[in-house]
This record gives sequence, structure tokens and C-alpha cells, in this order.
Amino acid sequence: MSNNINTYIGIDVSKDKHDICIKDNNGNVLNHFQIGNTKKDLDKLYATVNKFKSDSGDDTDVFFGMESTGIYSLPLYSALKRDGHLVKLYNPIQTHGYRNIAIRKTKTDPIDAAIIADMLRYQEPPVSTAIDNLELYQLRELCRVYRRNVDKRSKCKIQLIRNIDTVWPGYQSIMKSVYGKTSIALLKKYSIPSNVGAKPFEEIYEMIKQVSRSQITRTRAEEIYKHAGNTLTVSEIDSIVSIEMKTLISEIELYNDQILEIVKMMAQTMKQIDSKITTIPGIANILGAIILGEIGDINRFSSAKKLVAFAGLDPIVYQSGKFENKTGHISKRGSPQLRSALFLAANVARLNDENLKDYYDDKIERGKHHSSAVNATAAKLLRIVYWVLKNNKDYKVKSV
Repeated sequence: MSNNINTYIGIDVSKDKHDICIKDNNGNVLNHFQIGNTKKDLDKLYATVNKFKSDSGDDTDVFFGMESTGIYSLPLYSALKRDGHLVKLYNPIQTHGYRNIAIRKTKTDPIDAAIIADMLRYQEPPVSTAIDNLELYQLRELCRVYRRNVDKRSKCKIQLIRNIDTVWPGYQSIMKSVYGKTSIALLKKYSIPSNVGAKPFEEIYEMIKQVSRSQITRTRAEEIYKHAGNTLTVSEIDSIVSIEMKTLISEIELYNDQILEIVKMMAQTMKQIDSKITTIPGIANILGAIILGEIGDINRFSSAKKLVAFAGLDPIVYQSGKFENKTGHISKRGSPQLRSALFLAANVARLNDENLKDYYDDKIERGKHHSSAVNATAAKLLRIVYWVLKNNKDYKVKSV
């Protein structure tokens, strides 16, 4: 790439529109305008850029810059890259830090676009950013859809328990698993104990026997039936709560199906990527998919330290003159999904790998709280992830 770049285009990306600021080498604003997410507006951007190139000469280079804002930046980024343009993606933390350099803490879309153009100017030469591995990007989106569905299902389950406690007190004492097939079938069909007690026992038993595949004995079914008949209820609200219970069960079943389908897609994508990350203890397909998807291309990080900082697992440090204070708290910057997956993986890994177990135990012996020790273990685990992905080699587990 030549070093003749002299037109810098900062783009502040938002949902419905994008602010464009075009600057020259000296920081002069050549133009400022807005475009939408349409092919017509993209052509307008290209026409403006081509006019500046024509006026400046054939050897003029153009560089685009924008924040990496996920779903909002991807369509425009993809269009620019597809059409052969140089594009730099900035982490929002970078643009926020650059904005804070200014004396006046002002934030508007036009100002943000101008800031990004200046960030391009001061980086000599600017480095283009590529999202070449679309499988990793697909994996990230799959994992986020998975997380959203799990969260929605959890909310439905919490509300269902509340409703059960309202209309059928003590239900959890007679049903081993509230969300088991037999329990869900019983609640979906009858919902409230008075509906169960109103039916002949044989009808209830046949349904339970069929759904449980005879795993629940007749004696156990009698206990459930008697409990329903002896439960104190509030008839005035039973029918109202019953309606919501059936709706919640239908939603839970829908989320179960969707989650199962997403997990299958995640497994297929992981198979295609064929990453060594699953050789690390505590990291199987789901957690491996989340970690890979959130990290993206490992070559974006020149060191494990930078990856740990990206995950927000680095300690907060305050230094002024000779005074330095490490608070012990992690910065929590970056992806919360990545940190959550690493915490879960670290908790399993410390039980299955001697090195990680010793590391965790050492933190505890030094007086660290369990959560702090797991945070530190998660950071160490991420350094292992960095090594495995960088070298594309299996991790050798040291047995506990």
C-alpha cells in the first residue's frame, strides 16, 4: 500500500443514518453530510469521494474509518470492503479515549465522524481492518442469539414457578423436576390442582404413565393425585393464572426447540473451524464457540496481555508520580459474554487441570476470595487460549 493517502473519511455509524466527515492531510474539513443504509446513498458517498480524487489527482488514496458497532457497522463496512476500499474499524473504547483528550467533553455525531477522520490522519500509514473469517463472525452471532434465547427461557421459568407457587402450593415437593416431561405435560393439560382432582384417577394415571414411559409408578401417581385434591387454592384467580401458565409452557417449549437448533448450528460451525480450543479443559463446543466468536481473529492481538485487556480481565491500575495502586478489581471492559464464558470454563478447568488447580489454590492461600481467584484463573486460562490459537496446537492437560 502506498503512503500517499490524503483523503480521510470518518464515519459515525448509527441505526438509520451515518454521519460522514471528509478531511485532507492538514485536517481541513472538505465535506460533511449524512447517508442512509441504501444503495442510492452509498452511490452518493462514492460520487463525492470520486470528485475529490479527480480534483486531487490520480495518485490520491482514500481511507475510511468507523467504529466497530456490530450489526450497525457491518452492512456499510461489508459494502466498502466489497467495493475494494481501505477501511479501518476502531474499538469504541479507542474513540472514547481520543474524544476525552479534548478539553470540552462534547459528543455529537458530526464531531464523532471528525474525530475518526483525525484518528486516521494521525496513524501513519493507517492499517486496514479485515473481517475475513466470516465463520467466526457467524459463530459470534449464533452465540449471542443462543444467550438471548436462554435468558428469555429463564425469565419464563421464573414466572412459571411463581405461578405454580400461587395456584399449587407444595407442587415442587411432590414433583422431582418441575421442568421434566411429566410435570410439564401435567401442568400444560390441567394447570391447577382442582382440574386434576376433578378427573378420575385412572385418567390422570394413564397420562402420567404414558408421558413418563412407566418410570413413575402407580403409587407415586396416587401421591400426586391426592396432593392435588388436598391443596388449598384460591379459586378466584386459578383460571387467570392457568391461562398464563399454559402460555409460559408453550414459550419454554419454543425456546427449547430454538436453543437445540442453535446448538446444532454452533456444533456444525465449530466442526468447520476445527479449532484446537476444545483441547483446553473446561472448554467444550458451547463455551468454545462463545470464546472464539467474541475473540474473532486471534491475529488482531499481538500479545496475550492485550487479549486479557480486551476481555476486561486486567486489573485496574491507578498511578500518579511514584504512587501506584492496583485495586484488585478487573476493568470489565470488552465483551461480557466473553468474560462469562471464561469464568464458567475456569471453574471447570481448575478441577481438571493440575496447573490451573495449583494456580487457583495459590490465590486462595494468599487470602483471595473465591470470585477473585476465579477471575485470576480465567485470565490465566485466556492466556492459554491465546497460545493455543496462535500456535494452532493442542493443549496438554496435566491430570489432577
